[in-house]
Amino acid sequence: MDLLEIENLHKEYYKEDKTSVKVLSNISFSVKKGECFVIIGPNGSGKTTLLRILGLLESPTQGKIIYKGKDISTFSPKKKISFRRNLSFVRQKPVVRNTSVFNNIAYGLKIRGIKYNEYSEAVNTIIDFSGLKGMENKNARALSGGEMQRVAIAMNFIFEPEIYLLDEVSANLDPINIKLLEEFIMKIKQDKEKTIIMSTHDPIEAIKYADRIAVLTNGQFSQIGIPSEIFTAPKDEFTALFVGYENILYGIAELDKSTGLTLVRVNDLTITTSNQEEGEVKVCIRPESIGLVKTPPKNTSYRNTFKGNIENIRDLGNICHVIVKCGSEKFLTTITELSKENLELKIGSEVFINFKATDVKLL
Repeated sequence: MDLLEIENLHKEYYKEDKTSVKVLSNISFSVKKGECFVIIGPNGSGKTTLLRILGLLESPTQGKIIYKGKDISTFSPKKKISFRRNLSFVRQKPVVRNTSVFNNIAYGLKIRGIKYNEYSEAVNTIIDFSGLKGMENKNARALSGGEMQRVAIAMNFIFEPEIYLLDEVSANLDPINIKLLEEFIMKIKQDKEKTIIMSTHDPIEAIKYADRIAVLTNGQFSQIGIPSEIFTAPKDEFTALFVGYENILYGIAELDKSTGLTLVRVNDLTITTSNQEEGEVKVCIRPESIGLVKTPPKNTSYRNTFKGNIENIRDLGNICHVIVKCGSEKFLTTITELSKENLELKIGSEVFINFKATDVKLL
């Protein structure tokens, strides 16, 4: 049985002139106990609004939120407040009190009348679990963004909520704090009794955590699936771009019955793919799937090889983005800095790109 079921959720905001802005439309999904369900999408796609509705901080305009068979969206305000004890909602900008880390984590227990000698051991255990050992006496507001984020999660963890709602919690953090926060969230994920629903605009972060991923754009889910499905078989152009298929070309596909492969005419190029489609298609290729050499490859398994000239080189630390113009089309490739140096690449250089038929996806 699913722990949480969302049915046909809609959300609209009404302006003073009585016109409405639709933020979410026809959102339906379910989450099992112990699952990590990650919502990915660009800024403004509706991720925060959706999590706020799931956290009972906002009401949907339409739809149901069913928890263990009960529609909690219809609960009275008083009953919703009581139910929120099952939930942990952590925002992108953490909310902590102007006191020590220890007192922040203990705060919820204090106001419930629990005495120090009854909660101190539990608080210290959570401080250690959260990677905050040695910071318990520091003012929480004087910590780094990542440390504050861990405090915010720990403040909820003390109540052992069943569902964690994490809204872009690693946004704007430095790499070190992202790693520490990741370790903390992974500890929670490993507890199969805890369910996590989190949002991010970073597809790589989604892969790290997710059992399943939902792609949200313009207030609607365009695709839901396990990470491998989302990243290897996107269903539309937006999802393809969002998960890294940065080369998207438009052409006409025709099945080659002699080989079982598909030939796609893209202006003056013919691209071979193992996807079997016919008619107008979108050709999707990841930059890292495209090889780059100075001489035509021989005895290769690559079905696609094109001659071109380098139009641009962008250094990105230990990797480079190289744009190659082949005929009338441009291809973005990713190579290492070392490869760039060994190939002595520069703008205008004549090169050959190659990629496998299996690396070409059609939409």
